[in-house]
Amino acid sequence: MEKFIQRVNQQLEQWDEWLSAQTILLAVSGGVDSSVLLDVIVRINTQLDEPKRLIVGHFDHNLRQTSQADATFVQQLAQRYDLIYYTHRWSNPASKNVEANARDARYAFFAEIIEREAVDVLMTGHHLNDLAETVMMRMIRGTSLRGVRGIEPNYRRLLMTDEQRAVHVQMMRPFLKVSKETIQSYAQERGLQFVEDETNLEDKFLRNRVRQRLLPIFMEENPNFLENMLALQEQLQASYRVHYASYLQEEPMLLMYSQQYKWVLYVPAFSELGMDKRRVYLTLFFEERLVEDIPTYTREAIDRIDQLIVNDRLPNSTFQLSEGWVARREYDFIYIHPQETRDMEQPDLNIHINQLNHWHKLSEDELIGLFDERYFSTAELLEMPYMIRLYLQPHQLRGFYLRHRNEGDRLELNDGNGNLFHKKVSRFMIDQKIPMSEREQLWLLCDKNHEVISVIGHIASRHYRNRHPHAQSYVFLYRKLED
Repeated sequence: MEKFIQRVNQQLEQWDEWLSAQTILLAVSGGVDSSVLLDVIVRINTQLDEPKRLIVGHFDHNLRQTSQADATFVQQLAQRYDLIYYTHRWSNPASKNVEANARDARYAFFAEIIEREAVDVLMTGHHLNDLAETVMMRMIRGTSLRGVRGIEPNYRRLLMTDEQRAVHVQMMRPFLKVSKETIQSYAQERGLQFVEDETNLEDKFLRNRVRQRLLPIFMEENPNFLENMLALQEQLQASYRVHYASYLQEEPMLLMYSQQYKWVLYVPAFSELGMDKRRVYLTLFFEERLVEDIPTYTREAIDRIDQLIVNDRLPNSTFQLSEGWVARREYDFIYIHPQETRDMEQPDLNIHINQLNHWHKLSEDELIGLFDERYFSTAELLEMPYMIRLYLQPHQLRGFYLRHRNEGDRLELNDGNGNLFHKKVSRFMIDQKIPMSEREQLWLLCDKNHEVISVIGHIASRHYRNRHPHAQSYVFLYRKLED
């Protein structure tokens, strides 16, 4: 028993979020897992130099006749430990998709407590058997890179209250490396009281069928099955983190987000990726970005996006991505947007220069960037094919972006005698005899006030060209990659 306490305490001490937390909300159903969690955390807390504030939260799902008795039991349990407690009864239980709806309602209740009590950590009694059951259920139903990772022991989570107010909390599951058998043994040795949920024996829930039928078969074949599942889950989580970190480094070159037109994928950048890497990145895009708009997707959806990328014979095509959403390729871009906007004109794409002294990829063979002039030697600057020197004050460094031309764009120029005048970008292109096919592809550098600073590769306006006592010299550079 003491060994179990020590093991859980060692796990908690590895988490900085636990060490810094002041208020802990314990999700207590009254079952053996959460009752043991409550007892263990209370015992660990009493040994701390600065004990944390513990709160008990119980959600009555109102799905069985004995649920109100469970709520009373948890209330008495919290009082026995002299803890603050909250209980809530689900007034209108769902009749369909019960598990998912119950989970959403439960976490909305927890979100209310978190907001009211300034909770730092929400702790649950999920254990190693739960992990194995969850992974097996997801594999049966169909899952993804993210889903097959199972349950994470410690992570930041966003919850929504019933009034749709967002709250952040640290989720902790300190029993995730502990088997159900170990938890039951602790409860028996401590003489802990708990309630039994009779619905855990019913066959109508997939989790119960996995727990009662499938998991025992695997355990019989290999008694170390749970430990093997944990090792696999930890490897998958580490692998996912590595893939995701790699993806984040390249994401600015792969896609853009428009408030009006949603997601825009840059085909040339995706095409440069190898097949396996491209498909992994597409999956991460669906899992980490598109999930807010399209919560569920199919493997076919990724296949079809991949085909839009690699099939240059169909540079303009559209398909239904999911209910209410379409994917549309137009030459070098794939637009993913609500179906009702499919007939709107192609959006104006902005590429933001959000990092100083860093090359941004404009296209597959073009780089742009804003640099402190001292970042390069004079010889290096002379070799740059296109350079603009800008005198900028600190508050002027942010907000530069590139886009294609719009109707009415103008440049502020100097006539050579010190006189300033404005010229339409369209007239400049005509005067320079720039072919019509190239005009729509040219990039314009603009500032946060949407003033045109330069037609890249051709001409620069007079903005930011005069010295100022509080300004520093920066250079905007453009170059093409060598073949």
